[in-house]
Amino acid sequence: MDKKIISILIFMVVANVAMACRYTVREIGFADFGKDSYHLVFFDDSRITDENAKLFAKISGAALLDANIIVHIINIEKGDTSAFVQYYKKYDNNSLPNVILVSPEKRTKAFYFDLSGNFSETVWSMLEEILTSRARYQLKKNIIKSYGVVYFIEGKNVDENDKAREIIDNAVAEIKRVMSSLPKPVNIPPAIITIKADEIESEDVLLWSLGWEPADVEKPAVALIYGRGRRMGPLLKGDKIKPDVVQNMLRFIGEDCECGLDRSWMLGTMIPLRWNSKLKAGVLKQYGFDAENPMVISEMSQILSVAPKQVNNSINTDLLYGYSENVLAITDSIKRIEPEPDYSDSESDSVLNTLIITLLGLLVVIVIGGIIFVRLKNRNS
Repeated sequence: MDKKIISILIFMVVANVAMACRYTVREIGFADFGKDSYHLVFFDDSRITDENAKLFAKISGAALLDANIIVHIINIEKGDTSAFVQYYKKYDNNSLPNVILVSPEKRTKAFYFDLSGNFSETVWSMLEEILTSRARYQLKKNIIKSYGVVYFIEGKNVDENDKAREIIDNAVAEIKRVMSSLPKPVNIPPAIITIKADEIESEDVLLWSLGWEPADVEKPAVALIYGRGRRMGPLLKGDKIKPDVVQNMLRFIGEDCECGLDRSWMLGTMIPLRWNSKLKAGVLKQYGFDAENPMVISEMSQILSVAPKQVNNSINTDLLYGYSENVLAITDSIKRIEPEPDYSDSESDSVLNTLIITLLGLLVVIVIGGIIFVRLKNRNS
């Protein structure tokens, strides 16, 4: 009888551990944990009328309903003390932006309004520029059913473009070869979406969110996207586009949560994107879980809480890929602002979460095991 109880307890422990890591990196990427959203900061100053300030709040609230962007309206005239005021103070009076988009990576992009025109149309046009483009439309068509998406950003050098494209094609072919042996097999290989030189302007916000800068226009670049428009690792530029690097980064998208990646890789930065109910339903149908469900979010959060943290705010790839890439230098049009509001959890929180999860798991096993033991004992008495 004791052996039977022990067997049941062992099964419960094994099942509990298995359930803790039942998602792949690709699947975790479909959840939005709210900590890596973009922030759209509107500055209500002497240039803006009360009517237009209210109109901006109304339009942005409707336009960004399904987007990973949080709106902040900062009233400069009334001395708003929000931490976002720091962005306004970084500019001189001749170049004050009306709106600033802040990325999860603590980078900003400024927008300026033509206040002599129709304000409503100006706001709608800006929001559409932030959220939509051909390359993002193509991504939403492919990202759920396929393994992922490869953004190939062409440079001006034709030979380098050809070399980079060959590396991408070979990497996709290799992933296609091993997809059936991954922790969760995938039928459709990564989709390759090319952004040509003449599309740079129309894809400006997308490229900015990927870490691309105007100074990068000469050389090709590659971004690997998975889940809810998340970037795997850094944007690869020029000579950083290497066969083993692209192949390994693609491979990690399909790995399970025990692959050893730190949180910054398992939950890469999202691009600005609308993620509507149709896309959410597509994830549920394709993968069998609701990425919006609080229980699913909680379970995935537990997985992330025990993953290694990114060190020193840099992406260290020495051990994995043979090179390292630090935070990008920012040009005049994209300014790096310090300090920023810190939305990440602390190391002590991570350790505490891990301890709590472990203790709760053991408590559940002990309680259920005790119930089984008492019932078996009563049955034999």
